[in-house]
Amino acid sequence: MPKPARGGKPSATNYYGRPKSFTGGWAVVNYPAPRWRFARMSPSQVNQDPVQGEFFTAAADLPDRLVRETIQNSLDARRSGETVKVRFAFSGAERALPVETARQYLFGIRSHIQAAADGPADSAEAGAMRAALECLDRPMTFLTVGDSGTTGLMGAVGANREREPGNDFWGFFRSVGISPKGEDSGGSWGLGKWVFPDASSINAYLGVTRRQGEDRDLLMGMAMLKTHHLSDGNKYPPYGYFAVGSDADDDEWLPLPVDSGGSPNGLVAQAIRDFSLDRRREGSGLSVVVPFPRESGEDDDDAALTPATIARAVVIQYFIPIVRGDLEVEIVKPGERRRQINDETIEAELGHIAPPRRDDNSLPALRGAIRLARWAERLKDDDHIELPAPRSGSALDALDLSTLRNSYDQSERLAFRLTLNARRRDPDTTKPVNFRLYLERDDDLPRGHDYFVRGHLRIPGMDHIGSHKARALVLVDGESELGHLLRDAEGPAHATWDPQAQRLKDRWIGGYDRVQRVRRAALLILQRLVERPEERQFDALADLFPSNLDAERGPGIKRPGPVNPDPPRPIPPSPPRRSLVALADISGGFSFRATTGAETAGSVWDLRFAYDVVRGGKSRAFRQFEQGVSQGTPDFSARNDLEVDSDGCEYEVISDNAIRVGVFRHDFRLTVTGFDERDVLVEASEARRPEYRDEVNAEARA
Repeated sequence: MPKPARGGKPSATNYYGRPKSFTGGWAVVNYPAPRWRFARMSPSQVNQDPVQGEFFTAAADLPDRLVRETIQNSLDARRSGETVKVRFAFSGAERALPVETARQYLFGIRSHIQAAADGPADSAEAGAMRAALECLDRPMTFLTVGDSGTTGLMGAVGANREREPGNDFWGFFRSVGISPKGEDSGGSWGLGKWVFPDASSINAYLGVTRRQGEDRDLLMGMAMLKTHHLSDGNKYPPYGYFAVGSDADDDEWLPLPVDSGGSPNGLVAQAIRDFSLDRRREGSGLSVVVPFPRESGEDDDDAALTPATIARAVVIQYFIPIVRGDLEVEIVKPGERRRQINDETIEAELGHIAPPRRDDNSLPALRGAIRLARWAERLKDDDHIELPAPRSGSALDALDLSTLRNSYDQSERLAFRLTLNARRRDPDTTKPVNFRLYLERDDDLPRGHDYFVRGHLRIPGMDHIGSHKARALVLVDGESELGHLLRDAEGPAHATWDPQAQRLKDRWIGGYDRVQRVRRAALLILQRLVERPEERQFDALADLFPSNLDAERGPGIKRPGPVNPDPPRPIPPSPPRRSLVALADISGGFSFRATTGAETAGSVWDLRFAYDVVRGGKSRAFRQFEQGVSQGTPDFSARNDLEVDSDGCEYEVISDNAIRVGVFRHDFRLTVTGFDERDVLVEASEARRPEYRDEVNAEARA
């Protein structure tokens, strides 16, 4: 086939051809109709199947993942000052596309699904692809997710370097695991688009975008299957595209979108009509079409995509931007009532969704969180109590705790503005940052809950105040330096702030401490609010033991007892027990060694340590540390945060705050450092292990 001529502007009936360069003009060509195509793999290419779904499947059910990722992307593309509107529309059987109409959007994909279905009979993946083949011969049901108030997929459509910062079109269609987004965005892993093929029974999706400042629409699709072979003997990658036709060889082919050219005719205009995408009325934005959505779960209805599960996920994940007026969501399906979720309707919508399984997302808990958020949004800066973000409860001693306790006991809401510093590695800069914390007591709660939000995005995998009947709302500005730090502490599912995250360690100094201070702030404040000063009760048992027994008994009554008791025999004092080991404070930690002249070779010792507490002593300090471990927020971890040096002994880390020390030389010494400025309590006890002692003695004799 001859190569097309270069130059000229394509007409409405032509498709874009091969680019002159990655950002240059386009040739006018008459290629075959748009179709699905997978680039043939060369013999040297690595075989790799997509694993992105593993990041999300364990974190949440399908409706939660779909809502979380799609709305996050829409909010990241928000036009300045505008309310983002997102619409989930189910076709149902009533508006499904007839088989003949649907074929133009499925052209070219059947052979690849068939190849993926030819795997082992007992393979779950092959079974899913066999079910996908059956879908191709049925009317196409679909789910569309469209937004308005956004910019659309901006960026050069022909660009495809290894990184394209700021190019949202490239990020949505041409990259997996690499994000073009800036630091102020909610997402950062480049994996969120995985939810669209995951929501489709044929593992594919179509996208129609109108970009800000343009009067045209672009249509393109992406499929994520498995590495597979066709009958021609060639091997193909998991990723395929629905794009304009092209005569380019596989080693030169670049999938390009179908362009409407502003014409009311052609495939793009037909797709807008078939899938009811009124982009011309809604302005710039993105609409995604999910063919054959997974509308029925095998074992659990919560896994099915339905208007009810979508509505529940919207309220749970995004009540903060909805209350702020930054987000509105509409959900429609033929035969069901239209759901409108906005600032005015969100509490009413709670009455129409099924109760979530998690206690922190129960309807009463969510209703309380929404009302707390409404109150927080009305406050001014001066309405907050200024406080350094605490590392321990003692940091709160400067506050008027008596007044705060009284307010908390009366179920009055409390607002805090907590400050700390964020320090980058490159460049080495330190900036003061803050976050906001809102607390209220609620005795109707079976257990307490804290809700963490970075920007618009709720981080659902943390809940530390279960022992207190209270709720806490922690809000972090997503565009602040602290928001950037916490984003680096999140995994691809954005489910938790992990103080051990590698990206956090690579980019920030002291990131572990900063994450812990944000996560534990509500817990530390609540612990001080529920404390009561210790008081001596001199008359607590006065009714049982009167202070003047003779007066109570009356005259003439004497206490019974021996007339001439024998004097007690003196007990000889026990000889003082000599300590074999000694503990001493050193900078940043403690040392553990043998005392002078002590014979310790062959002994085994267990060391346990925790930060001191203001009240309660050693037992309470260790209980508080264990509570932090159970909640996923220990004060430190001996496995990662502390540094241990040994001389004349060997050691084994047996828990986050415990080390076992085996001594093989009498003059041994061990140091543990890496603690912050708080006092450290250390407990040392000898562990009896005869086999170890015998082994050491035998080695000494040899």
